Amino acid sequence: MEKKIDSKKIIITIVLLAIALLSIFVISKVASSAEFHAKTIKSLDDKKITVMELTAATAGTATAIAAIPSDATTPLANQIMQLSSYLLIIVGAIFLEKILLTLTGYITFTFLIPISCLLFGIYLYFSKDILKNLAIKLAIFGIVIFLTVPISVQISDLIEATHETTINQTIEDAKDLGNQVEENTEVEDKQEGVWNTITSTVTGAVSSIGNGVSKIIEKGKTALSNFIDAIATLLITTCVIPIAVLIFIMWIIKIIFGINIPIKDVKKIKPNDKEPKVISKVDENN
Repeated sequence: MEKKIDSKKIIITIVLLAIALLSIFVISKVASSAEFHAKTIKSLDDKKITVMELTAATAGTATAIAAIPSDATTPLANQIMQLSSYLLIIVGAIFLEKILLTLTGYITFTFLIPISCLLFGIYLYFSKDILKNLAIKLAIFGIVIFLTVPISVQISDLIEATHETTINQTIEDAKDLGNQVEENTEVEDKQEGVWNTITSTVTGAVSSIGNGVSKIIEKGKTALSNFIDAIATLLITTCVIPIAVLIFIMWIIKIIFGINIPIKDVKKIKPNDKEPKVISKVDENN
């Protein structure tokens, strides 16, 4: 019987060694390669292009509005310009996701999985529960961090697909607003030239300029609102969802592996017994 148990341990040890070597020299190279994550990387690159276009749109819109000779446009231009800081955060998050995409695969299959196999192999011969628990936790943690970024990117793509039209329309509206500001500036210069030669048209020129400025301010406010919506969507899909996915997966794993049913404490009561029988000292004496 003892030899049979030892042979099982040896077989399991060989299997664990094979898994560790396969993880280090084969799976690690595949999981950390850019080719394996090509689809996810392309999605992140597309998102980065969208963010850069939004950054250019916000900067161009703020600059165009600030160029209008009116004090009412300055606060609006400053608010639009301040949105660029949030776009920089999104770009940084995208770069971080691209780094983690390959780095987590390397760490998981080069270190965490082999160490987990080693700890479980030691547990077979020393029967220390702490080694088994640590091995299981390391393996699960490695798989979780490896899957977090790809899953979060897929969820982000689903969310962004519903807002893609809105984001693209925001960029186009910003370009149109910039063109309108340039046209308004040209008209203003022409009208100022006419005013210098024909004083009778001063009132009409000023009125036309004022109407043009007010229309641009209204469009600027609309652009600001659209920029906020687009940036909020990108912040959620880029920064919030990866953290939420990690927490959700860990929560699911905790539910699956963290339920302990105290079987020893359950009282065995017969189906016909409504209450456990209490035997008093008087009954014992009789």
